[in-house]
Amino acid sequence: MLKFTIGADISKDKINFALRYLNDFLLEREVENTTSALNRFIKEVLSFVKKFAKENKSIHSIDFIMEHTGIYGNLLIECLAGHKLNMYVVSGLEIKNSTGISRGKNDKIDAKRIADYGLRFADKLKPYTLCDKMLTELKGLNTKRAQLVRIKSQLTQANDDNKKFISKDLLKKLNKIDEPIVKNLEDAIEKIEAEMLDLIKSNTAFYDNYKIAQSVPGVGKIIAIAFICATNNFNKFESAKALGSYCGVVPFGKESGRYKGKDKVSPIANKTLKTLLHLGALASIGGKNAFAAYYQRKITEEKKNKMLAINNVRNKILKTLFACIKNKTKYTADYSFKFAA
Repeated sequence: MLKFTIGADISKDKINFALRYLNDFLLEREVENTTSALNRFIKEVLSFVKKFAKENKSIHSIDFIMEHTGIYGNLLIECLAGHKLNMYVVSGLEIKNSTGISRGKNDKIDAKRIADYGLRFADKLKPYTLCDKMLTELKGLNTKRAQLVRIKSQLTQANDDNKKFISKDLLKKLNKIDEPIVKNLEDAIEKIEAEMLDLIKSNTAFYDNYKIAQSVPGVGKIIAIAFICATNNFNKFESAKALGSYCGVVPFGKESGRYKGKDKVSPIANKTLKTLLHLGALASIGGKNAFAAYYQRKITEEKKNKMLAINNVRNKILKTLFACIKNKTKYTADYSFKFAA
């Protein structure tokens, strides 16, 4: 079989492609990032590959490899899905770390490097599948909510600083400007949350997981929705440890020769989920539940640092959440941690 790999370097306005077969790049092209232009290019590639395979009297396969670039890659993904072609979406950091020492950088070179990555690590790649329409909409609403929350936070935090450092007259004028903006932001956030909940209620699988997630101490509606979005309704990760690593709450050791450092969490993580887990941990340890008792035992009996103990709680919440979802069972105080590893 002839195996072709295409690297795609995506930007807002254009996409650079590099088609690789064995050690040669047979086709390089810069294509406008529009549906019509991408469909024309895909048809050109299919025709080229089919002709090449026919000349060599062999069957063929073709894989498209691209970095995760948020919404900029959506049109290409939809076009590839329409042609029923294999595609793989990979973290840009993972591709960068795989290239070793490299010099020079432009879109053409990056497309080749992405194709190189796809060929070298073909056995480790997992095919990308399109999210269903409802999940895509839910993710979009959740992203917009997070954006509005950040804007509101910037306005309200600045107001706290202003109280100390500017005159009362100026503060009054600034507050008069900010108040209607903050009110509109709060109304918009509330509306988005209601729309997200309506979407979840319209799908039994999503709503069941949502209710199970909220049964875990420290997990509120926003944390539950955020995890549904990030994990494709808890189908993206095979274990609690893999999800915990993604969230940045699992500590990893560091050893070399005689040196043995302390286990630490990695800075490479989904910071949004990590922050939400932190807030959930703080809420849970302030109540009367198993997590609060677990935290007190860590800091009193085991003499753990408070931040370390809080991370232990974050990890425990995540493991419990994952186990509850996989077991399709709501949390109870005497919960058994099957599937929590």
